[in-house]
Amino acid sequence: MFLVKSNLNSMKNRFVILPFYCLLFACLFACNNSNTNNASVQSIVFDASEAQESFDFGAITDTSYQIIALETSDDFLIGEIEKIEIKNNKIIICDPMSRAVFLFNMDGSPHSKIFKPGRGPGEYMEISAMGANDSVIVIFDNVSRKLMEFDFNGRLIQEAGLNPDIWANDIFFFNDNLYLYADWDEEEWGNSRLYLIDDIVNQNYKHYLPFDKRPLAIGNMGPSYSLCNNNASLIYSGCDTVFSILKDGTVSPSYVFDFKGKRAKYPSGRVELVFQENDDDRITNIQWISETDRYLHAYIGGVGNDYQVWYDKHTKTHQTYRIAKNSSLANNSIFGTRWIVNNKIIMVQPMLNVFREGTLPESEYKLKGFYCRLTKIINSSKIEDNPVVFIFNLKD
Repeated sequence: MFLVKSNLNSMKNRFVILPFYCLLFACLFACNNSNTNNASVQSIVFDASEAQESFDFGAITDTSYQIIALETSDDFLIGEIEKIEIKNNKIIICDPMSRAVFLFNMDGSPHSKIFKPGRGPGEYMEISAMGANDSVIVIFDNVSRKLMEFDFNGRLIQEAGLNPDIWANDIFFFNDNLYLYADWDEEEWGNSRLYLIDDIVNQNYKHYLPFDKRPLAIGNMGPSYSLCNNNASLIYSGCDTVFSILKDGTVSPSYVFDFKGKRAKYPSGRVELVFQENDDDRITNIQWISETDRYLHAYIGGVGNDYQVWYDKHTKTHQTYRIAKNSSLANNSIFGTRWIVNNKIIMVQPMLNVFREGTLPESEYKLKGFYCRLTKIINSSKIEDNPVVFIFNLKD
């Protein structure tokens, strides 16, 4: 059975039971807006007392959808989904647990696989991050500190050691440019939060958002960036600002969350004690974001409760809620909005959850043909099979 990387329910316990990981997730920097354009920054005021229990995505998604069962075989067995991309009619899944990148066709059939574990040329020790455009896939191996570029058939094109002046926690393509995202910093690995490199071999680079202060903060859970057509947005741990990469390549703050003085404090200087040292109404972080042409979605971590914010750019209003639901599905259906790409909600469910969906009343499913398609997949699958990808289209 595979895992979708999501540790929200266990996050509080992690910092209490495993203080070693505090060092990993601590982000020792502040929001620095130097060298950016602050002309039009939209403020979003967050008030947990206004939070609704749920938000209905059935009202803002249309009736078109896709249900894609990813075929299972010994060579195509997914362990963990760290990242999912849809490029050039291929579903690309980064699976660090299996140390593989899987490519599936849009009907769920296997296309190719990148699996090159090892210490030699053309091999990686781990998949620390992955980015893809419509023609290539780039893997970053943090252990070997190198970048590797593959085509969609899994063939290695080129590789190179990472410039020692650069640090990266994640990588992504935007406008066919490769960006390296850094959410924490050590001086020997450079001092900026974002890098743009021209080529993985030459690595001539530009850098943005330099670090200048080092307050303590819990690290966000990711995804820490969002891509939608001409929009690229970024968040950083301990920072209430959402940054955007503009068309001319500059990086600028676009939104700022106003938590009304409810940010968590760290009086002891130890991030692992944040849940003991703060009241339940305190906010720990912006955990992840996703953006569409019309909406900005943010998941807000709290000491007592977690929240979600759905901001409408057209009306400049937002709703705060706890749980995402979709009234076009059954009443107790699971609905997640962690991955929103190019105005599409991409929801990945383990087969166990899909089997559960099939036990809900057929009459509650309002999308035409949805229940029929669901039961067809269930009847031809086993619980331990690969996950199912659901794609819902957001309305304009």
